[in-house]
Amino acid sequence: MPKQTQLEDNSLETLPGVGEATKLKLNNIGIKRITDLILYLPHQLIDKTHISDIHNSNHDDKCLFIGIIEKIFFTRGFKKNLIISVVVQSETLQIRFIHKTIIYRHLKVGDRIRIFGIMSSKSTKKVMIHPEIELIEDEINLEKIVPYYNTRRQISQNKIRKLIRFVLDYLHVKNSEDIFDQSILETLGIPNHLDALENCHFPSASTYSTAVSEFEKSRRRFILEEIISKNIRMDEIKNKIKRKQSYKFEFDINKITSFINSLSFKLTKSQYKAIDLICNNFIEGQASTRLIQGDVGCGKTIVSAVSAYATYMSGFQTSFLAPTELLVDQHYNYFKNLFKQTDIEVSYLKNSMPTQFKNETLKSLKNGSIDIIIGTHSLLNPSVSFKHLGLCIIDEQHKFGINQRSSFIDNRDSSSKSPHLIYMSATPIPRSLALVLYQGLDYTTIKDMPKGRKNIITERVDLDNRSDMYSKIKHRLNVGEQVFWVCPSINMSESSELESVYSTYDDISRIFDNYNIAILHGQLDDKTQVDTIKKFRNGKIDILVCTTVIEVGVDIPNATCIVVEDSNRFGLSQLHQLRGRVGRSSHQGFCYLAYKTILNEDADRRLDSLVSHNDGFKIAEEDLVIRGSGDYFGSRQSGHLNNFKLATLQDFITNVDIIKNLQSNISNLSDITRDKLLRRWHNDEEENLKL
Repeated sequence: MPKQTQLEDNSLETLPGVGEATKLKLNNIGIKRITDLILYLPHQLIDKTHISDIHNSNHDDKCLFIGIIEKIFFTRGFKKNLIISVVVQSETLQIRFIHKTIIYRHLKVGDRIRIFGIMSSKSTKKVMIHPEIELIEDEINLEKIVPYYNTRRQISQNKIRKLIRFVLDYLHVKNSEDIFDQSILETLGIPNHLDALENCHFPSASTYSTAVSEFEKSRRRFILEEIISKNIRMDEIKNKIKRKQSYKFEFDINKITSFINSLSFKLTKSQYKAIDLICNNFIEGQASTRLIQGDVGCGKTIVSAVSAYATYMSGFQTSFLAPTELLVDQHYNYFKNLFKQTDIEVSYLKNSMPTQFKNETLKSLKNGSIDIIIGTHSLLNPSVSFKHLGLCIIDEQHKFGINQRSSFIDNRDSSSKSPHLIYMSATPIPRSLALVLYQGLDYTTIKDMPKGRKNIITERVDLDNRSDMYSKIKHRLNVGEQVFWVCPSINMSESSELESVYSTYDDISRIFDNYNIAILHGQLDDKTQVDTIKKFRNGKIDILVCTTVIEVGVDIPNATCIVVEDSNRFGLSQLHQLRGRVGRSSHQGFCYLAYKTILNEDADRRLDSLVSHNDGFKIAEEDLVIRGSGDYFGSRQSGHLNNFKLATLQDFITNVDIIKNLQSNISNLSDITRDKLLRRWHNDEEENLKL
């Protein structure tokens, strides 16, 4: 590393080999600063310490082989496949690449390669689709424990590791001082900053189990660091909001009651209580922040709609922030239909809108002719302004960062008034943990479910019971109902998730050959996702094979069945979220938890808990006891707390005892340490720090 190198945190271009194109790719995966780069921890560590026996390998096994290429050819047709035949332990392994064929054009017959992927045995053939391939030039120095980064195909594994290595070498020389003093490190039981980074990015342990242990301990260091910084930031925001005045709402409570009575369904006691609390906040004239937390399908949206109605009657506007365009469309249609007998003007704002329509919408917001606006991250743009913004609602609030949520309510109209803020979350959290996570917020739970809603019948399905499950699903399809079929990522690469979806699609297409089957996953463009969900909602699709992109908020009342493949790979909370996609009408809902392997004790308890309980809060308490995220390392698919860069809900559950006692550690931090933490985790992009 050249001595004169000076890295600046907000200038990725100060890194060697980072030009405008690479910078854009890094930005696309959330890396805006050099600090973001070194805190972009691996998704998992891949165990390459043991070569698999190809003769004993079965379909769906994760395998590592070394072999010699004996044949390479491309198939004919519009979409050429690259086929590579490799001799492995005297047997032929066929490797198939359906796309990304250019990457492997350098391979040639006779090359010795290391192959890592999932077996897809078809009849007597041994096949791998889209495995990872390394050309072996120096077998002695082959890495045995390899970090894998979820780069969403933006940047290669090799490139991101080189950049991280450069920064760590730089920090060892230039800035090795830890943000915490030794007493805090010992109290929390965490390694120092640079050791933790090395353990995560460049594991040096001789065994995989030791490397995983060191990785988890080091990762916990950054989770706790992030939680501490989040608490400091939340305190700042809460104090800022408390100092602000809100518009004083004036509305006729009798009209609110009349509107509620006009609904085609009866509200529950919890919904009435939440509405009363919100209305009381509105008339106080002081800006309020309230979290409404409830189980899947408990009716949070109607509570937010009544709140927006009270805001409209007071002469103010409501903005409603949703995490995806799928949910924007869904909420827009819901609000539009709900208020069709009123003069309330409902509109939406999202990135895929035509420019002219978007400009007209922005103009209407500013002059006050739109009463309720529903949008994605587009609403966070500083160019979005209102005439009189009285209420901000953030749906699935865990999907947005603290700074995003803060900017959502700042200076949105010409007054100095602050709008009321309602967070909504469908992730039931144990009360003991919620009080730590949401300290200082007005906290309301909706625990009872709408009348007539039936408990979902949940069954475990092993390999021996699959044919029985297929028969039950065909019966539901034959009476006109629909099915979600969820495939997890197998946590090896982005492409493996797609292969899981497409492989499942092929399998069930043969079994359900008389039905319309479609695919939905997060790597499809927004328009395709929206169109697919629309077809599913309109009954043109019978079975939707999908990833966890449908986990939150997707509402298809006619979908009564959900199959979760490899259900043992999920944590309890996410399984409950997925189950909540069905049973959203008077029809009976069914959830099938499918798995192919012998389960360990924790996975067994998780699935039994889902079968026994339908109450999300009871499940959350059970999750607190089990404290397991999945039956293999790296299963962090839930993303329940995406407002955090690292921490997931499962991390909070696993570390709940430490987190409960963090406040005393926070109060002992110096102002300098607090400032460093905030700059590391909540950086103001106008600052440019020397590293």
